[in-house]
Amino acid sequence: MAQTAKTQHSRLTPSPKELQKALEQSAKQAQRLADAFGLVVPSIKPKPSSSTHTAG
Repeated sequence: MAQTAKTQHSRLTPSPKELQKALEQSAKQAQRLADAFGLVVPSIKPKPSSSTHTAG
């Protein structure tokens, strides 16, 4: 029974590698759908590094 609980826990909390893979698949699917309908998928831009950011 302890083994079953351990298996269920791993399904509920996937590893970071699995999460990254799922995110990439989701992004590809969103891009394909957007292309099919002629839309643009918003994306998150990487934050500028502290060396390029100027307080103005």
